[in-house]
Amino acid sequence: MTQKIAIISASWNTEIVQSAEDSFINTMKEKGYNASQIDIIKVPGSLEIPLIGQQCLQGDYDLAVGIGFVVNGLIYRHEFVGQEVVRGIVDVSLKTNKPFLSVVLTPQAFQEHLPENVDFFVKHMVKKGSEAANAADMMLSMTSQKLKAA
Repeated sequence: MTQKIAIISASWNTEIVQSAEDSFINTMKEKGYNASQIDIIKVPGSLEIPLIGQQCLQGDYDLAVGIGFVVNGLIYRHEFVGQEVVRGIVDVSLKTNKPFLSVVLTPQAFQEHLPENVDFFVKHMVKKGSEAANAADMMLSMTSQKLKAA
């Protein structure tokens, strides 16, 4: 049986989010997965990631990964948004009994008008996308077999 993976990505901060998507897919390919096993689903923002992830995991997908970048837009709410997105991802994973990984970052300080700041987070999300792929591979392996205590 071929395992299906959903990437649910926020449409904000596209350059940064895209770097995590690409890194995740490239690392999964290096691990032997086919691009045809991975679907990218774009949502308006990070708050929509848990709902669409739940629909995917209740359907044919074996694993989902949410990718978003929640920034401080000079209104103190980014921490709340980030917290609720991650809480939603965990709740969905427990509800569906399927892995739902988070690459939703909420940086303390981000200044989109500074190219070096954007570049820093693009590179950081490349690392996070690869780490998520490593975790996805491990979780797919673990969930496809019965766990045994060591």
